[in-house]
Amino acid sequence: MGSGVIGVDFSGASAAGDALWVTEATQTEVGLHVDDCYRATERWGRDRESAHAGLVERITAGDVDTAGLDFPFSLPQPLLDARCGGSWRGFLEWVGSADGPADPAAFSAVCRDTAEASVDKRDLRRETDARRGALCPYTNRVRSMTYHGARDVLGRLADRADTAVVPMQDDAEAETVVCEVYPAATFGWLGCYREGYKNTDGARARREYNLAAVEDCSVAVGDHRGTYLDTHDALDSLAAAVSAARVDGGGRPTTAGTREEGCIYV
Repeated sequence: MGSGVIGVDFSGASAAGDALWVTEATQTEVGLHVDDCYRATERWGRDRESAHAGLVERITAGDVDTAGLDFPFSLPQPLLDARCGGSWRGFLEWVGSADGPADPAAFSAVCRDTAEASVDKRDLRRETDARRGALCPYTNRVRSMTYHGARDVLGRLADRADTAVVPMQDDAEAETVVCEVYPAATFGWLGCYREGYKNTDGARARREYNLAAVEDCSVAVGDHRGTYLDTHDALDSLAAAVSAARVDGGGRPTTAGTREEGCIYV
């Protein structure tokens, strides 16, 4: 049986493969069954270009119903209006063009300058970021994921007839739906730790708590329990898969803000 759902803890680093984790799972009559969990380096290579190209190939392989990716898919509407013709497609064209920002630092600088000129505030969040407790999509901590996620992944998916990036694209005829997820928000929805389960004192105990909460939602992790407990990035990919499975099952909230800004699905 093919894998119907994948969850991705994304990375935009130069060695993205080391931090990019994927959980593959199948929807069954009794819940979600984890089929595989792996680091991108193991399958596609360590460098960013190979890891991102491999991810796109996996998403479009034909056996994925829904893919949940952990990076911001778009920008706040005032920035889209000022820089991208008001649209998400304009955003993809901007970051993917030869005349666009050359790297994440340049991308962030232009966004901040544009935001300050437009609304007199440098770091803006989308409505969905405010709703889900996420960061500004071009802040220093997130800018590499937003820039490379849009340029290297979404830019390669947006024109495919068999793939739809929601909510920006109509998915009625798509074989594969691609959605934005945020593991911290997923864990928050489950009533467990949004933070403190990574590289801090007591982190493993918090990962155990979070994993138990996921399993209580009819998710069978099988032989991958040790991986999720040992590696917080792997656990985040599991949370991404849980949210992707909810989207696959019809669990889609009302979009906060404009459709062009996108939506974080939990």
